[in-house]
Amino acid sequence: MKLVFLGTAQDAGIPQINCYCDLCQAARRGTIKHRLGPSIAIVNEQKGSIYVFDASPDLKVQVDFLQTNFLLKPTDTKHFPISSFFLTHAHFGHVAGLWLLGKESMNAHEILIYCSEELATFLATHHPFHHLQQEKNIVVHSLEKNCQHSFEGFTIELFPVPHRNEYADTVGYLISFPAKKLLYLPDIDFWTEDILAKINEIDIAIIDGTFFSDNEISDYRSVPHPPIEQTIKKLVVKKENEIYFTHFNHTNPIVKKGSPEYQKVVEQGFKIATDGLILEL
Repeated sequence: MKLVFLGTAQDAGIPQINCYCDLCQAARRGTIKHRLGPSIAIVNEQKGSIYVFDASPDLKVQVDFLQTNFLLKPTDTKHFPISSFFLTHAHFGHVAGLWLLGKESMNAHEILIYCSEELATFLATHHPFHHLQQEKNIVVHSLEKNCQHSFEGFTIELFPVPHRNEYADTVGYLISFPAKKLLYLPDIDFWTEDILAKINEIDIAIIDGTFFSDNEISDYRSVPHPPIEQTIKKLVVKKENEIYFTHFNHTNPIVKKGSPEYQKVVEQGFKIATDGLILEL
């Protein structure tokens, strides 16, 4: 199996729409890489199955990447490659891509969506998600938190995450394979001792790196995320573990490879996720 980083920016991507900051302009010029909305995929090439975590606004581009790199037969090119989606929460960058499954776009048929019970209720009662279910574009299944759920070649456990839960709750995912364990946690407001312990015990952790510092934006308190410069003081990278930061805001200087902030993080053993990065599981 393979782990694929489909998008490593915060919800709106880099460059961000109508932003002309130095980093967004650098992305437009091509001096730093574009980054798509937050999402990862688990690819089982033997079975031809792909499981995507979060449905970003850039899903169309991300599906093209999956079709180009992982379809096993040329005849599969018209086949939608994603077996199912697993959602973390209801914010724009994590569910907006589902709208592309509707009649106005690809008019999908019964794509499986897995999420918490609270998020499933939100999807059942709010447009456009309830309409997608009425039209049988998607089928939503809720998963109980803090329980093991078995899928094709791996198990999943949802765990609660403190985040701005205006619409539903937020969860992270513990994904267990025969040889490795993976943690996916792109959004959190602050670290708890329990979650820090999970990160320290895992083989591969993919965690919130939205901001490098808490003074990057003027309204930081309204959209709190633990700054990377504080997170690296709370975690220790062990020789056998990998910790990847993801979900970067367009203001985060870490997206510029070689910047002082980038160097500070990698010199302490942490990794900076990039779009298109593929890891063996």
